[in-house]
Amino acid sequence: MCRLNMTATCIVCTANNRRQNMLKKIASALAESPLLRSGQEIWLKNTGNWNLPLSKFQKLAAGAYIILRDYADGRFPPTFEDQQKAYDAEVDYRNSLPGLSPEQVRMYDMQKPFWYGPKTRYYFRQFIDVTEAFLRCGVKPGAHLLELGCGTGWMAEFLALMGFDCLGTTISPADVKDALTRKQSIEVKGLAARLDYKVSPMESVAENLKAEGLFDAVFIFEALHHAYDWRKTINSAYDCVKPGGLFFLFHEPNRVHTAVSYRMARLSNTHEIGFSPAALVRQMKDSGFKDVRHLKNRFHFSILPLTIVGRKPE
Repeated sequence: MCRLNMTATCIVCTANNRRQNMLKKIASALAESPLLRSGQEIWLKNTGNWNLPLSKFQKLAAGAYIILRDYADGRFPPTFEDQQKAYDAEVDYRNSLPGLSPEQVRMYDMQKPFWYGPKTRYYFRQFIDVTEAFLRCGVKPGAHLLELGCGTGWMAEFLALMGFDCLGTTISPADVKDALTRKQSIEVKGLAARLDYKVSPMESVAENLKAEGLFDAVFIFEALHHAYDWRKTINSAYDCVKPGGLFFLFHEPNRVHTAVSYRMARLSNTHEIGFSPAALVRQMKDSGFKDVRHLKNRFHFSILPLTIVGRKPE
């Protein structure tokens, strides 16, 4: 019986390998076909210029080309097997964007969300969504908040100005250095806002900051998809929340993001994935959170972004 099972397994594995090899050959042929010639040319230009002005069609063509090319080479869907390498890539983000100097990237990040054009409207709407979610869930000014993956810290700064006690964390020492200037600017204005920033990967923030059970609420805004291990990140967030406290995931990308963002991830050499909504909810429950629910886009069609909240039991 054991030999029969092994033989059947080998047959299935052989069939799967043949199927995968055939799909890779098809992907390679499509990538190099005249159909995606323009996509290949756009991609080559984009690798030298992060801010290359592209139409939606051009982004689609370049994205399709590099996905097919990398699938044929075994690089897509992306895998992240080396944690330190992934961490180093996130820390080195400012130095990796083609055609931009580190100082240009720094200025761009520090101006967020005051980017002229549609992005300004987008981020202010997201900030309003965050504050309204807090209001609905009873998180009021004065609450002790922890933000994971804060970048250069604009969200924590805004919340501090509203009266929340905020600590922002990020993996990049350079981002923390710049974020602390936000704290200094508040102090110069003579405001009593409580704000601070610390360096830590999301996966180990509770351990690194000795933050077990310290926060009324922990939240992540558009950053979990950059984490090396999003499951460990949710576990660490659970450890940081006080009994009865809340954990929020704000505006995390859905499944299709893995493909849609792949071109940008390759250009910046960073971690970009989309999530199965069911997998996020399941992990939050497995970590110990109760009353886990969608606050927005319950019917997401695997496309719309995800906002989810859970409560740590008393």
